[in-house]
Amino acid sequence: MNLSFITKLLNKYLKVLRYGDRVHPMRDWLIIICIVCILFVASALWSYLIFRETSTNGVQASTGTTTPISTASLDTVRHVFETRAIERAHYLLDYRFVDPSK
Repeated sequence: MNLSFITKLLNKYLKVLRYGDRVHPMRDWLIIICIVCILFVASALWSYLIFRETSTNGVQASTGTTTPISTASLDTVRHVFETRAIERAHYLLDYRFVDPSK
């Protein structure tokens, strides 16, 4: 394929997109609005199909084996929060502070 053949082919099929002598903003906006409407309808249709599929058949769960979850990290976090709660209680009830501005 040579370059002139490709140029002629592009000129033939892309003639619709040329402005020509006058600018047509109404045509451009109409094209943009039509494309947006088509995309909106396609998105709504896709969402409806997915909703219908999941509502009738449900979501398929994995049939693989489940591994037990290690609770060691949860126990560590729980211990940190308990320690902070105890220290907060000490600050509120036991510790006494002197305000030097008074």
